[in-house]
Amino acid sequence: MLRQISVLLTVVSLWAAEYHTPAGPLHTKRTEAGPGTILPGGRLLSPFGTQYTTGPGPFGLAINAGGDRVVTADGGPDRYSLSFLEKSGTDWAIRRKQLAKKRDADDSKVADDDDWNSTFMGLAFGDDNTLYASEGESGQVRVLDPTSGRSLHVFKLNAGKFKDSYSGDLALDNARGLLYVVDQANFRVAVFDTKVKKALGSVAVGRLPFAVALSPDQKRLYVTNVGMFSYKVLPGARTDAARETGLEFPPYGFPSKDATRGVTRKNGKGENVQVPGLGDPNAPEANSVCVLDVSEPGLGKLLKFIRTGLPFGRDSKGGSSPAGVLAVAGKVFVTNGNNDTISVINPETLVVEKEIPLRIRGLEKYRGVLPIGMGFHAASNRLLVAEAGINAVGVVDLATMTVQGHVPAGWFPTRVLTHGDNIYVTNAKGHGVGPNATLDAPMPNSFQAERRKGSLSRYIMPGVGELPALTQNAMANNGFVLSSATASPIPKEIRHVVIIVKENRTFDEVFGDVAGAPKLARFGRSVSPNHHSMVDRWAMSDNFYADSEVSVDGHHWLVGSYPNEWTESTLMAAYGGAKKFRLTPDAPGRLLFAESNSSVHPEEILEAGTLWDHLERNKITFRNFGEGYELAGVDEGTGLKPTGGRYLTNMPMPNALYRNSSQKYPNYNTNIPDQFRATQFIDEIETMYRKPGKDLPRLLFIHLPDDHTAKPRPGDGYPVQASYVADNDYALGRIMEYLSHSPWWKDMSVFVTEDDAQGGVDHIDSHRTVMMLAGPYVKKGYVAHTNTSFTGMLKTVFRTLGLGPLNLYDAAAADLADCFTTTPDFRPYDLLPVDKAIFDPKNAREPLDPKPAPKMDDPRELRRQHEAK
Repeated sequence: MLRQISVLLTVVSLWAAEYHTPAGPLHTKRTEAGPGTILPGGRLLSPFGTQYTTGPGPFGLAINAGGDRVVTADGGPDRYSLSFLEKSGTDWAIRRKQLAKKRDADDSKVADDDDWNSTFMGLAFGDDNTLYASEGESGQVRVLDPTSGRSLHVFKLNAGKFKDSYSGDLALDNARGLLYVVDQANFRVAVFDTKVKKALGSVAVGRLPFAVALSPDQKRLYVTNVGMFSYKVLPGARTDAARETGLEFPPYGFPSKDATRGVTRKNGKGENVQVPGLGDPNAPEANSVCVLDVSEPGLGKLLKFIRTGLPFGRDSKGGSSPAGVLAVAGKVFVTNGNNDTISVINPETLVVEKEIPLRIRGLEKYRGVLPIGMGFHAASNRLLVAEAGINAVGVVDLATMTVQGHVPAGWFPTRVLTHGDNIYVTNAKGHGVGPNATLDAPMPNSFQAERRKGSLSRYIMPGVGELPALTQNAMANNGFVLSSATASPIPKEIRHVVIIVKENRTFDEVFGDVAGAPKLARFGRSVSPNHHSMVDRWAMSDNFYADSEVSVDGHHWLVGSYPNEWTESTLMAAYGGAKKFRLTPDAPGRLLFAESNSSVHPEEILEAGTLWDHLERNKITFRNFGEGYELAGVDEGTGLKPTGGRYLTNMPMPNALYRNSSQKYPNYNTNIPDQFRATQFIDEIETMYRKPGKDLPRLLFIHLPDDHTAKPRPGDGYPVQASYVADNDYALGRIMEYLSHSPWWKDMSVFVTEDDAQGGVDHIDSHRTVMMLAGPYVKKGYVAHTNTSFTGMLKTVFRTLGLGPLNLYDAAAADLADCFTTTPDFRPYDLLPVDKAIFDPKNAREPLDPKPAPKMDDPRELRRQHEAK
């Protein structure tokens, strides 16, 4: 009894200090200038300085020698571009050079002939008339005239034994005419002579090289490596015979002995396959800085791998993810994105001398600052750090190696550069997206990917006296201000939590018919009667948002793994078709180009881990159905029940998830009806728990994806697009009916949401999505109005289960505690039928034609859905 009281007091103390995002009941709102923007989930933006709109996803930034021209590399998803901020007299103006649309056999409207259609990170000015820009997917670097945009030359990384190259960050030694280009696919740096325009060779570096910097004397090159493993193709695995040669389930969980050493598994033909092990997660090539001696022109000599940040192990569930590097002021600085630290390296001894922590007062134990790029302000001897996770620029005094304050930035700052006292900051997500519909109809170009913009901030370096107020604004914007109010109570009787995640729907297209936008409710009550019956009876939110843009980051946010610099930069490129997975042993980085596959890979596991780690270390039992199976390169075709996939590499799942996941439940594969998923879920709960009389795990996580929709398949029971949503609705109703008639219903709460909202339109914001709550202790017919998001849902779940926060995002989120009541209603839920003209459950089946299911978030299919509205 004493132990129970102690545990209770500990849990209460974890949440007694209440932090929450500042928006309250205000809706998400985008402003063009930046200040006044309310982000999905309730954080605010008040970016300092003057703001300029760029193309989406700027992860590259360069300034010419004169300081009158600044360029960003806008990495997607639509449409890739370079944005030029230029000074004429005292005035600044921005212009955008859009690159050609990528040719696509399925898109007859694309007619651009230019073969330059993507850009990724790397930028450098040679002189005022020469700009170098990495192209990414093509494995090339474009040389162009920045004034006219005319191409002058193309350096090609694909030559000799190297194929499938992916050009990323770059550094230019202009005096010697040497260009160093990261190749993320082949784990190397390619070297070119810009004077005679030829390749000089390449140097192997670590895994997934990301950022690069030259020393001030140009004699050393520093390359960060954000990768943990070099993945392998399974023996005999082939994309054209995936059903026979792939595994039915991921080979192992990480970390585990099987993952380290390898294991034997059976492929689809029943043959034994020796799955290679992953090796040491703390190998020198992993989560490190590679130091190259480049003093001899054209030659690069490896001097040392320096591991930075926390190693994987006792104190960190993941790698450090060294995201940025800068050699200035007699030191080499490296940002560790997953640890919220800056490693300070002595360039003479090549030893880490110090770690500078980036912490939030009162929330020091939690991570989420996410430092990436850096700049140096020489006059004040200060390091400026892009803090992508808190939408700010950190200011570090290099005399004391301490953080002096934070300057508010736009959404997800990625790079910082200085020219004299002028500071420039790229913000990958700009000021948000805003609505993509009016109350009456979708807006033109309603597809969210086509509405995204980045931004560039410009300002004069703030003085010492300005920093306190700026820091206060940055903290308040994120909800890092301790409230005098205590957390609202959640009924202590609730012991079991169910999270059901669906795919891609906005609030208005499902519930517009009950919340003032009936013309947008294309999947309203006639298509989704069980959804509507649930909100009639229990609770919903009309101010709930996806933190994500797409499924990739959605399925990271939903399991407590906020996307780091690798995930964000990669998904932006991939969703424009410019970062392709390829099943090849020769370019190992390509095996981690996940495209739209959305699960958490080892490189993306954060210091505190995922939802699954949080549950397991706190001894909270759980069972997973379908979440986390979408690993890079998974093949999803027909006839692949029960899991729906074939796995062709040694990519692992997080081990806690692997050990607690059903291997009889499908992944995302939309060839498989949601009715099969409902049946598999019910059968497994009956077999494993109800019939043997065992207690149900405290948390159930269910992925129910067919409301993502696809093209109609009349012969398979899906005569119209809405049939998929009706299938999803009926499966949800079946699961709710089963749970509400189970012995665990008396102490259960159910959360139902989507992974993102990009498949539809909404008149408030294109991120607004579905949030439904059900259970005996959920208020009847209640509508929550507080601006919150996935992190608020997780905060509510953690509080229900007696857990503290996992990271800064859920620690400072607004929760959904107002949806609960202390007066229970134990009546069960009764399934409602769906309109058989739209969907008849008995007719639902996989297609007979052996075609793969639509890729998760295939941009062509999503665009087609928007055009069909």
